[in-house]
Amino acid sequence: MKYELSAIERPHVVWISCDQLRADWLGVNGHPVVMTPQIDELAYEGINFQAAFSECPTCVPARRIMMTGLNSYGIQMNKNRETQPFTEGPKLAELMTRSGYQTFAAGKLHTSPKRNRIGFEDVQLNEEGRRDHVTWKDDYEQFLDDNGWGHMRYTHGLGNNEYGIRMEPLPERFTSTHWTAQKAMEFIERRDPTRPFFLHVSFDKPHPPISPLQSYYELYRDAVMPEPVRGDWVDNKLPNRVRYLQLRHNYDQWRQHPLMVQQTLKGYAASVTHIDSSIGVLLGTLREHKLLDKTLIVFTSDHGDNLFDHGAFAKGDFFRGSTNIPYIIRPPKHWDNEAGLSVTRGKNDKGTPVALMDVMPTILEACGIPVPEQVEGRSLVPQLLGDPGRLREYTCGNCGTVFGLTDGQTKYIWFSDEDLELLFDVQGDPSECHDLSDDPAYRSMLELSRSRLADWLEKHGDPHARNGQLLPIPYDWQLDKAHATTSWNNRGRH
Repeated sequence: MKYELSAIERPHVVWISCDQLRADWLGVNGHPVVMTPQIDELAYEGINFQAAFSECPTCVPARRIMMTGLNSYGIQMNKNRETQPFTEGPKLAELMTRSGYQTFAAGKLHTSPKRNRIGFEDVQLNEEGRRDHVTWKDDYEQFLDDNGWGHMRYTHGLGNNEYGIRMEPLPERFTSTHWTAQKAMEFIERRDPTRPFFLHVSFDKPHPPISPLQSYYELYRDAVMPEPVRGDWVDNKLPNRVRYLQLRHNYDQWRQHPLMVQQTLKGYAASVTHIDSSIGVLLGTLREHKLLDKTLIVFTSDHGDNLFDHGAFAKGDFFRGSTNIPYIIRPPKHWDNEAGLSVTRGKNDKGTPVALMDVMPTILEACGIPVPEQVEGRSLVPQLLGDPGRLREYTCGNCGTVFGLTDGQTKYIWFSDEDLELLFDVQGDPSECHDLSDDPAYRSMLELSRSRLADWLEKHGDPHARNGQLLPIPYDWQLDKAHATTSWNNRGRH
């Protein structure tokens, strides 16, 4: 099916991204407590891809995948390497700028070096205190210092990957969430009206430290958050990687204090609702400037957070909490009104295994910009315009020692360091509580998943596969030496 988008006025683009937001913590995706009315509205006006998959669920590689349309092999990174130079080749913002778009980013980019704009004409940067030999302060830190609040930024006392909760020590207008949205709105106010714009709004929350504003935490003070789930496979198949993170995060003590878990989950919810409210103000600014109807809006996250499900923490594996991300695309309304296209709206797509590498080609095609040949992602524009064709059969990912594969119906996870595998029916068992890898009824699906993953690995020259077989490579997690840590990786670190 051919879509003549080149004949339509090019849309503006707002790409909103969160850090460590899992898909099922949105109201539209069924969370019984969390309030996200603004994000939910975007889903009602577009397509909500509920089977979305972060193919390398940790910060730096996930963001590079979105910016390049390449998988983890293409960006030559499958875990956080903060000082690795950015992959050569065309990047999303670079191509948008070359095509005449006014391009601006507000918030977190997580590039190297820190001031690498990766093609944006201008950036207002928040790197959560990370510094290198070139950049001593990001724009958010400078803003706090200029207004006399820099000394208060870390007085909650939590590390940048630490769980637990403390209230935000800064007034709302000085929080990173408010600042990021404010810089985006200032761009809208000051933009060049003769050019279409590409605006990237990148929130650094709800990534820990979990330090919500008191006013947003009060919304959930009396709420009872759903307890973390625990699979029937945990007692006899707990991966060493999960146990290592349990020790690093003092989980054995946490299990004795369920109130700490409840407070942490409420704090995470409060941070999500704060972002949602800020998105509402941003959308209002677009509406006031008569821009909203001609704007393509993409809402994603780089990865999720396990949030104690199955005793797991943070991200970096392919359990639901870590890899299943929000992925909402709201097409511009002038596609309906002016072009007469058959635009799909209000659809919950529960089975298409979309991936982060699809962000770049989707935005480019929607704007009538050619997609570079080396891009491995697929454009979702056909889905937005009612094409029933299948995007792909399955999506693969790898992150450190862990590999994952999903076709939107089932998910296969392989911990290569100990040759441990799990298979889940993600439609019938979305919480991934029942491992099917030893079930004879799913033997053929298990073998197919193994074969598909091995083919993908061999295609990219990965030593974890040869002649169609998966090859485990041992890794010593040194569990006897693992201990609790505050996991600082921001303040004062180069």
